Amino acid sequence: MRTWISLGGTLILPLLLACGPKKPAEDAESTPKTDAPKDDGTSGTKWEGASADDKQARTPGPPAGTPPPSPTVGQNRTDSYDKEHTEIVLRRASRQVKEHCGEAKDENGKASGPWGKTTINVNLGHNGRSKGATIQAPFDGKPTGRCAVQAFSALTFPPWGGADTAIDWEIEIVQPGK
Repeated sequence: MRTWISLGGTLILPLLLACGPKKPAEDAESTPKTDAPKDDGTSGTKWEGASADDKQARTPGPPAGTPPPSPTVGQNRTDSYDKEHTEIVLRRASRQVKEHCGEAKDENGKASGPWGKTTINVNLGHNGRSKGATIQAPFDGKPTGRCAVQAFSALTFPPWGGADTAIDWEIEIVQPGK
């Protein structure tokens, strides 16, 4: 036990001395010189007041039970999906379908169609993920249709506070080689 105390004392004492107060410089050459005036509190005000964020934080909100204000230009609604950003995601999925689903093969390894323009119904979940998709006949159940449904079933987009929404979206499935 004495060994630990003496070791501890040996290690702690130099640390205390190293971290202790510094001696002031004795010669004038070692002190840095600055031309900046000292701040004695009489100079101009350095703090102009609260920022706009601080003022807004102290402003009381509307009374309880008051409906939220309707959105204005530049504000996003939170009770329905963000049409602009969701359409970007849907257009991207449409391009993927157009570029790749026409080559979808059946059980025999042949691209058998059908091809052409059709409408796909996409279920947009309010959590920001698609909850599946359905496609019209004659594409339903065919390799090209299954490919398109798969492309629209794994989408992510901005979430919102409203209910899930189903939308119809036009797509094109292109025949390979054309």
